[in-house]
Amino acid sequence: MKRCPKCSRTFTTNTQKFCTHDGVVLETIEAASPTAGSETVRIDASDLDDDAPTKAISRELASDMLGEFDPLKTVMSRPDGTFTSGSRNTSDIGRTPPAPDQVSPTPPQAAAPVPPPMSSPSAPTMALGSGPITASAPLPPAPQSAPQPAPSPAAPLPPQPSAPPQVKKKSRLPLILGILVVLLILGGGVLGAAYFFVLRPMLARRAVTLEPARPPVETSTPKIEATPNEVARKEPDVAPEPPAYSPPADAVEFVNSKANLDGKLAEHYLDFSFYYPNRWQKDPSAGVPGARNYVLVERRLPPDFTQESFAVAWSSSAAPVSENLALFHTMSENLSSQLASKFPGYRKVSEGPTRAGVYDGYEFRFEGQSNNTAKGDLKLWGRVVFLPPQGDGKDGVTLLMLATSLAPELKSVDDVGVKGELPMMLASFRFGKK
Repeated sequence: MKRCPKCSRTFTTNTQKFCTHDGVVLETIEAASPTAGSETVRIDASDLDDDAPTKAISRELASDMLGEFDPLKTVMSRPDGTFTSGSRNTSDIGRTPPAPDQVSPTPPQAAAPVPPPMSSPSAPTMALGSGPITASAPLPPAPQSAPQPAPSPAAPLPPQPSAPPQVKKKSRLPLILGILVVLLILGGGVLGAAYFFVLRPMLARRAVTLEPARPPVETSTPKIEATPNEVARKEPDVAPEPPAYSPPADAVEFVNSKANLDGKLAEHYLDFSFYYPNRWQKDPSAGVPGARNYVLVERRLPPDFTQESFAVAWSSSAAPVSENLALFHTMSENLSSQLASKFPGYRKVSEGPTRAGVYDGYEFRFEGQSNNTAKGDLKLWGRVVFLPPQGDGKDGVTLLMLATSLAPELKSVDDVGVKGELPMMLASFRFGKK
């Protein structure tokens, strides 16, 4: 433990050398005896703080430890030649009360002799080595001198006369710009008045003088006659002819005939035709007396497994799809209920207007399954399209397309009539005679 000989404050840090309040060199409590100034103290390395860095103590280290230390506050009188001008009030030296955490509980002791004034504190030099650290004993105290009276505060300087404020000259630029704007406005008004009251009447009198009077000309409205093409476009019942279909080399054409029909097929007969691949097989039970379809063709796997099929039957729809959606919805519900009794796992997937080849129609799609066949469990996809009558016809047709998972090109109900070989029949289907 160390103590400040001037303010009697104690410090527990053994490595601290100077008082943090008045900059006086600290001394250990044990070394406060009268003979301490003439003995050489040997400090063992174990007495030093392990966390403190080992370095030579110099004036720079002392300055770092004391921070912003004012050496003039550690003297009782002003040294000669220390100040160049002005004075410093040192009346507060020694009046700062000690901090509570730095005051030692030991009874107060007599104040140590005041050291001679100095410009900056210095620390004894310590040599660090492998052996014990030796430090020279502190200098003997100087003889105590009589306290010097505190310097009187310097008299305030007389006020200096201030220079008269400089008056800033105002810029004339806004005034000049304002004058220019006014002149422009006045000039524009003068030009406008000259045009309306002088130049315009002169031009009007000159035009009347140069242009002679013309007699009125009678114009007749031409009679516009409609061309044949325009007349055909105005006729709502005349439908444009669909483009001709160019069949591939392996296609076979089917043309509907009334020769072998009876019952509903003969009653609602209409002409139509389409092409299908020559490897497809035509069902002999269609298009004969008692049949329900005009025609049925199939794409098969031996011996009789259907991959794709296309059938045409009659339909009683007598209006375009856009004018009678309710009728086509009723027709879809009736036919869907009939198909549900024939296919296991039947489910209608979608319904609504569609485009089949070159004609507008109404369709619904469904799916089902066929289990325990020689080819295993098969998936069934179907698509039914209602085509209304064309031109002056009274009846339309129903196109029924079926496909199974045996067709390698088809993977879902959305592929029916789009992939595989069924698209040929939809693209080549035409109403009317050949």
